[in-house]
Amino acid sequence: MGVTYRHGISILQLIIYLPSFFMASFLVFRHGFRQNSGFFFLVLFTLTRIVGACCDLATIHNSSTGIFIAAAICGSIGLSPLMLTCSGLLSRANLSIQNTTDQPALHTLFFHFFRLMTILCMVLSIVGITSDMSPEGLSHPDIKVKVGAILYVVTWALMCLYLAMLIWRRYALEKGERRTLVAVAISAPFILVRVIYSLLIWFAHDSAFSLFNGSVTVQLVMSVLEEFAVVIVCLGVGMTLRMRSMTPAQDAKASSAYPPASYANA
Repeated sequence: MGVTYRHGISILQLIIYLPSFFMASFLVFRHGFRQNSGFFFLVLFTLTRIVGACCDLATIHNSSTGIFIAAAICGSIGLSPLMLTCSGLLSRANLSIQNTTDQPALHTLFFHFFRLMTILCMVLSIVGITSDMSPEGLSHPDIKVKVGAILYVVTWALMCLYLAMLIWRRYALEKGERRTLVAVAISAPFILVRVIYSLLIWFAHDSAFSLFNGSVTVQLVMSVLEEFAVVIVCLGVGMTLRMRSMTPAQDAKASSAYPPASYANA
């Protein structure tokens, strides 16, 4: 079996995600593992995409069922880490508002609920896909897959609601922190297209949206490029964000001296 169009996309993913993985790892080292940084989820996402691309390339010489299952699992993990990354950026903006006003725009329970919903979507997708990997099973997927796909729409809507509420109080953001909202606002349409692509895979009954034998061009345009865009935007913004202190009091003290007056709002 030679190298195909689909394998070419996997090679492109390796070219993009290998350096992205190291950049995301650097951001985790720089900003920490706290939930209001979110960059750990970018590490998870890029790692799963690297593993998935390697599994896909491995099918050139070994088309075993196990490799296809591994590639499918890696593919099903995609949306959750991207949404959790955006949630981390929104949580950071929320903390910034709390530092300046002593009153967050959103209670932390909202973010906990969002994360639980997103993880639930991922679990339902993985369990549903792996329950029956036969052609018949993929043509008529388990109900858990469809529930997970619908819940992704709900979580995306929640993300946009949180974004709107934080934008409403953007005047209270510290200097340099508005770019977190800009990153999520730019990412949201790309994530929506990716969500629609997942819905079409499981509900459209169209050969172009088949999980394994669908149109590679459709996959590239509605999934791969969207994920590239979100990762690049979040990494780019992450590289420009200052390090936060461990506590709101320490962070508020630091923000009074940083960034300097010439540091423009984003």
